[in-house]
Amino acid sequence: LCVSDDRLLTQKMKCKVHPDQDSGVLCCQQCEAPVCMKCISTERHHGHSFVAASEMVVSMRDKCHEEIAKIKDTIIPNCRLVVQELGKNQDTSKHLLSQVRTTMTSKIRKMKDILDDILSNNMKELTDIEHVLMHEYQDEVHKMNEHLARLQEVLDEFEKKGQHMESGDLMSIYNRIQKLKEIPSLKLHHDHPTFQEGSGQMDAETLEALFGKLTVPKYLKNSMQKIHPNKPKLAMRIQKVKAIHVPDIDRCRHISCMKSNKTWVGDELGNLVEIDPKGNELHKIKTHHFRQQPTGFHAVTLEDELLFIDQYDDSISKLLSGRKKKTLIKFKEWTPISIHVSHSSDDLLVGMVDDTQQKAKVVRYDASGKELKTYEFHEDSKKRLYNRPHYLSENINGDIVVSDWEKQVVVAVGMTGNHRFDYDAEGGHPPGTIFEPSGICTDILGNILVCDNNDHLDDSVHMLDKDGRFLCLLLRLPSSSLERRIRALGVDDSCNLWIGDVDTNEIRVYKYLE
Repeated sequence: LCVSDDRLLTQKMKCKVHPDQDSGVLCCQQCEAPVCMKCISTERHHGHSFVAASEMVVSMRDKCHEEIAKIKDTIIPNCRLVVQELGKNQDTSKHLLSQVRTTMTSKIRKMKDILDDILSNNMKELTDIEHVLMHEYQDEVHKMNEHLARLQEVLDEFEKKGQHMESGDLMSIYNRIQKLKEIPSLKLHHDHPTFQEGSGQMDAETLEALFGKLTVPKYLKNSMQKIHPNKPKLAMRIQKVKAIHVPDIDRCRHISCMKSNKTWVGDELGNLVEIDPKGNELHKIKTHHFRQQPTGFHAVTLEDELLFIDQYDDSISKLLSGRKKKTLIKFKEWTPISIHVSHSSDDLLVGMVDDTQQKAKVVRYDASGKELKTYEFHEDSKKRLYNRPHYLSENINGDIVVSDWEKQVVVAVGMTGNHRFDYDAEGGHPPGTIFEPSGICTDILGNILVCDNNDHLDDSVHMLDKDGRFLCLLLRLPSSSLERRIRALGVDDSCNLWIGDVDTNEIRVYKYLE
């Protein structure tokens, strides 16, 4: 038996709500869907009309033919016209951009030619002036040499014949001496040309106003930012933004900057003080440190929650609202001395030493306190990475950078534990001097900033690139003979560098990126 294509289609049609029911040969015209007898009487199809499924198939096929005809006759030709128009517009854009380039290049060449002409004319004039002055000086020298020759001639004549001269000859020599003893009037100093600079400032804005300004539509600026995201760069000179005195700390040891513009400051007695941007004290808590001096003993989470070390029970705790604390991790046989919270994962990095003071390591924990990875040895040997990981931070490339002043280096390892580099101040220190690193942090560019507290040198902040190469001494501060002045470093979300002064309990804030 031969069955038509439409009939085969109607046989395959099933109700979507009740696929196990035989939908018969009916379709809902409003819903354009096959229906079974159960669905016809439901509220969903109230007031709808129904036709045979074969009619619906024919109707839909006719509609499709109409739409296909529109696509062939209208839509595809129009799309091709749009593509052609886009191609023309692309060529037009290239031509217009080329014209802008040509105009700017021509303008700058004209400006350069004018400046070259001005410079050339001035140089020629200076050459002529130099020729005139040198000629005048030579004339004066010649006159003076002639006068010296006549003086010498009189001297020689008198010394040779003076004792035997008659009165007439003596009178003659005397008269000559009277004439020659007056030094000729010479012009010893000459007026020189000066260069009077124009009243306008020599800066980019002034020159741009003279040259012209490229105006870029806003939507293009937004698109360009996606291609070249704006990144700050190192400023030409570091500027002090403010200084904050924090009276309730004794020798600042560590700084934790928060997104809320508040800051936690820790001292060598274990005091922790929270301050607002003006330096007003908001909260204060006390921690205990028996085995190791407080160094990098606190940090803040991505939600600005304070984490801190307390060696009373060798624990790391979180400060909750209401000034209550929640213990996250307790240590056995190891003493935590430094902590840092990863800005990318919220993981907790902890530097610690064992109870024998012979071993040291850094351990990564997740936010709940579960241990994830230990960094203790070089990956290819049993050589230890650290002696005392007093301060640590995580860079934007995932490296863990540790300031180890007992080992006198900055140690960097990758996330997997591979040893990346040791920085011993090569390039940033005079040869033969000792590098004593303390506070350490990283910035948005991946630069590593570390304090250097050498007793015999000015306290300074070294800037390294992400691979441990010395870039510059970002800051140099005079050091007293008795105390190292800076140990604490921090960078806030505005790319400001915070420095804690050991002697004065002053926090200084510097702008070093722009």
